[in-house]
Amino acid sequence: MANFNTHLNTAVIITGLGSATLLSAGHIDLNDALWLWFLGSIGGLLPDIDSDNSTSLDTIFNLFALSAVLLVLHYITTELIITISFVELIVVPLLVYGFMKYIVRPIFEWITVHRGSCHSLLFLLLCALLTTQVTWKLNDQTTAHAATFAWLAGGFVLLGGLIHLLLDELYSVDLNNVTIKRSFGTALKIADFDNKLITLASVIAIAGLIYVAPPIEQTITALSDWSDFRLLS
Repeated sequence: MANFNTHLNTAVIITGLGSATLLSAGHIDLNDALWLWFLGSIGGLLPDIDSDNSTSLDTIFNLFALSAVLLVLHYITTELIITISFVELIVVPLLVYGFMKYIVRPIFEWITVHRGSCHSLLFLLLCALLTTQVTWKLNDQTTAHAATFAWLAGGFVLLGGLIHLLLDELYSVDLNNVTIKRSFGTALKIADFDNKLITLASVIAIAGLIYVAPPIEQTITALSDWSDFRLLS
């Protein structure tokens, strides 16, 4: 399978080009483009959240912990409208980081197996819809742009994850000797049907997230118009 740097660099390049394309077409602003690029890059590492490699796992969970800290601080300051003191500004991130590292990570390591449920299209769809829902909730839901950006956020996580799975499958083919390695077919799969409980829970969660998802009509309409796109000035 592809190594960590290959996954990260490929996801960064492709999702960066994607966000730049949307920016050039006027669908998003620079701030949105940077966020989509960041989310797409994380999506490119997402399937390896169940990795047995400590370096990959440390990097991925550090990125998730950073994302969780930013989301919590954003929620406190914008939704709860609470002024945070200097001490709280130090303590809150430490608590969130500690929760991710010492509670969430051990649980995840315990219930997952590498190239299991996390290396599946079902898992990526679940993460994408969850990202869409969280992004929508954290923005002004009365605007059409909020729904569009929420769907784009989920879409970039999905794109990054798909890049990861495709790379793993491509690296399972030995082009020099025209042979297929034993790992072929273990990365890009619909779901891990060996773990029926997790698969069922994922399907139920996806159905629920689709039911409460933001309206998608405005997103389809907005992304159908590429009249402002300029390849060269």
